[in-house]
Amino acid sequence: MNTHSIAMMVTAAVLSLAVSGARSEESATGSTDPLAPFERLVGGRWSIEGSYQEFEWGLGRRSVKARGYFVIDGEPMLVSEGMWYWNPAEEQIRGVFTAIEMPVVYFDYATRFEGDVMMNELRSYDAAGGKTVYEETWEFTDDDHFLWTLFRKTADGLKEEMGGTYSRSE
Repeated sequence: MNTHSIAMMVTAAVLSLAVSGARSEESATGSTDPLAPFERLVGGRWSIEGSYQEFEWGLGRRSVKARGYFVIDGEPMLVSEGMWYWNPAEEQIRGVFTAIEMPVVYFDYATRFEGDVMMNELRSYDAAGGKTVYEETWEFTDDDHFLWTLFRKTADGLKEEMGGTYSRSE
């Protein structure tokens, strides 16, 4: 066997493994890019009364960065920032966010998408470490709006805490 034949076999084996790995990732996540559903949020400003959020891709599209602002006397004030990312060990989208000027200082997200709905299992923590568990939905009604609903988990079941419609404003 000559050197050229060996090189071709090694190249074929490497390509075969790469394709096999990509297919495994695709079958496990339903897509080769588990963060693809965030595409509709990225690059826009999403506003709701008195506040807005902005989204951008992180390094290599391996994360989605978000910043939340309150608008006070016409001026934006950054109050939260964080990111969502794909955790390959958990095979899940995770999110971590910090906040100021609100009772919560840290948010921990487990996120999934079902059609046009982003569903979050959300744990929030106050400065003393107190935890509150929520379920949150972002239901996209069209390209420029999503209905946001936050439910607190209680001993009696889910209780709606907040909600509203976000609109793309830029």
